[in-house]
Amino acid sequence: MDGLVKDVIPLLQYLIPGFLTAWIFYSLTAFKRPDTFGQIVQALIFTFVIHGAVLGVKACLLWIGSKGFSVGLWDLKTEASWSFVISVLLGFLSCYWATNDKLHEWLRIRDITKKTSYPSEWYSAFARHDREVVLHLNDERRLFGWPSEWPSDPSSGQFVMQNPSWLEDDGTPRAFGAEFVVIDSSKVQWVEFNHEVPE
Repeated sequence: MDGLVKDVIPLLQYLIPGFLTAWIFYSLTAFKRPDTFGQIVQALIFTFVIHGAVLGVKACLLWIGSKGFSVGLWDLKTEASWSFVISVLLGFLSCYWATNDKLHEWLRIRDITKKTSYPSEWYSAFARHDREVVLHLNDERRLFGWPSEWPSDPSSGQFVMQNPSWLEDDGTPRAFGAEFVVIDSSKVQWVEFNHEVPE
C-alpha cells in the first residue's frame, strides 16, 4: 500500500498543472465539462503542453545563465513554480481563444476549418451577433429587448432581457416599465435577431 501511495503522489504532482488549466478553462467558459475520462485526457494534453513549455523556459534560463547572468538555481521548487505559472497562463489563454473566435476565424480564412470556437451554434449566434432580439414565446407573444445574458444551452437556463417590450401584432413595441426581465428558455420557441429597433 505504501509503495502505491509513493507511486501515485509523484504522478499527481506531475498531472496537477494540467488539471488546473482544465479547471480554469471549464470554470470560465460556456463549454460543458466532458465525462471523467474526457477530463483526464484533456488534463493529460494540457500537462504535455505545460511541461514542454517548462522545458523551454528551463533551456532559455540555463542559456542565459551560461552567458553570465544567473538569477538562481534551477531545482524542483523552481520547476513547480514555472509549471504553476504556465498552467494558469495557458488556462486563461485557452479561455481567450475559446470565447473570441479569433483563432478559428484565422483558420476559416485559410480554409482549414469551417467551425467556430464556440460550444454550439446557439451560443455562436448570440456571441457573434450583438444586437436586439425578439423572443417568440410558446403562448405566441413576442418579447423584444437586448439580451444582456442568455443560456449557454437552448434547453436550459434563462434569458435576461434589458429594456424589454412586448411587440404588438403589427410589430410596434409596447414597453411595460421593467428595466430587466428574466424568461425561462423553455418558454421560448425561437429567437429572431433584428437589424434595428422596431419603430
